[in-house]
Amino acid sequence: MARFTVHGRTQQECQQALDDLRRLLDVTVTLPPTDRLGGAWIARATRKAPDQTVRGFAVR
Repeated sequence: MARFTVHGRTQQECQQALDDLRRLLDVTVTLPPTDRLGGAWIARATRKAPDQTVRGFAVR
């Protein structure tokens, strides 16, 4: 599973980066844009491995 974190100075900048990531890769948002973790805005997303295996283990 691949994990992605995007950063932004504002909520709009962070949302735009997340939208770009979603447009380019088939990702699932796991944390919408938030600033509760500090001063900057962050968002997180994940994507399963294309072949459903990661280092020999099946992805659930």
